[in-house]
Amino acid sequence: MNKELPCYIISDLLPLYQDDVLSEQTKKDIDKHLNECEHCKKKMDAMKMQIDVQTTSAELKTNPLKKVRFYQKALTVLGAVIAFIFGACIPIAVLGFAVLERGEIATYQIERIKNLWYVFALRSCVTGIIVCVIYFLLILLIRKIIRKNAS
Repeated sequence: MNKELPCYIISDLLPLYQDDVLSEQTKKDIDKHLNECEHCKKKMDAMKMQIDVQTTSAELKTNPLKKVRFYQKALTVLGAVIAFIFGACIPIAVLGFAVLERGEIATYQIERIKNLWYVFALRSCVTGIIVCVIYFLLILLIRKIIRKNAS
């Protein structure tokens, strides 16, 4: 045992020694003490083992979270695609309601669709995008509410 530094001081300095924040002279004194004192050396080994276990536990906890985040993103994208398709179907549904109401497609509607099909397609895309944006805004709002309640 080192007569200059008692074991209780070494015990207090071991965490700092392990984090490598001590001066060079203090490190040398602790190294000298650890070479001479078996009790303090065991404490140091136990501290190293504890940090290794904590690091392994942290790694095990982050891997499942990566999978959960991946599935959340995948479901968000899937929901956006479904929202887009649903939104794109709204103009088609409007035309379908007119057909159901009359029992047939009026001649002027057929001619209008033939001449303005690109407007119809553009309208379908725009409504799909609008519904998709609304979907994303709802997702963000739900996340904000969950985070607020979690805190």
